[in-house]
Amino acid sequence: MNSLIKVMTTIFLTGASVSYAAPTNQFYGAIQGGIFEARFNNNYLDQTDLIPQNISDSLTQNGYTGGLALGYTRLINSRYFVDMELAGNVDGNSALYQSGAANTAFSDKVELDHHIDLTFAPGILTQSDFSPYLKLGISYASVRDYLTSPVGYDPITTQYNTHRNVFGFVTGLGVRYSITDRVKLFAETNYHDYGTLNFSSFQNFSANYTHSAHVYSYGVVLGAMYAFNA
Repeated sequence: MNSLIKVMTTIFLTGASVSYAAPTNQFYGAIQGGIFEARFNNNYLDQTDLIPQNISDSLTQNGYTGGLALGYTRLINSRYFVDMELAGNVDGNSALYQSGAANTAFSDKVELDHHIDLTFAPGILTQSDFSPYLKLGISYASVRDYLTSPVGYDPITTQYNTHRNVFGFVTGLGVRYSITDRVKLFAETNYHDYGTLNFSSFQNFSANYTHSAHVYSYGVVLGAMYAFNA
């Protein structure tokens, strides 16, 4: 992922110094897919014991993502453009935490389920068919948490399920390649951050815990876009 970021940064900086005959303003549709890595910096804080059995652990969700987008490209003189885009993506896989110690015998599966991005992407038209761009916007995501814990001195397995819809921000770097005036391919890398989420409190044996996590992700996607009015 770091290598791709370096390549795309080089393309962006190279393209920034040259101009290209501008096409018309365009409405477009796009399809995209790729991989992502979501991080959940979990804190399980003991609210009961005199000597708290607090737990902090970072979980990783390595998964696939894919979706559709609608957008509009607005030209700014003959050299620059800005995309306004709404994209929806479904995310796969989950992250799992398990502990078998007597005082922490619970399991926690957390996942980024899907997300919707509303972004603006200013870019530069170049003399080649490559056009680099930046991306910045807001993201709306669905995060799910499934926690299973033994409860009571004679423990009974109990499930605590939480679903959170949360806003965050997205930023990224990309480059597109024009095959024709209508058809373009693109590649981009992006970062999403949804801040700290509070999940359901739970009981572990006789202790009560709170549960929170800082949720963020890195992703790389490839895609194709089609202009409706070229």
